[in-house]
Amino acid sequence: MLREAHGPVPQSALDRVWHEPVQRARALDGLVADGLVEPLAGGLYRLPLT
Repeated sequence: MLREAHGPVPQSALDRVWHEPVQRARALDGLVADGLVEPLAGGLYRLPLT
């Protein structure tokens, strides 16, 4: 979903496509820690800008 988005993706959109909340949170935390996803204010996520 993040790769196909033309802008930041709200947490609510990720919740709708990934129904396992614990696994989703762990995956997002790992992607953020590895610098592959950027969390933004207001519960938004995006791929890092290059």
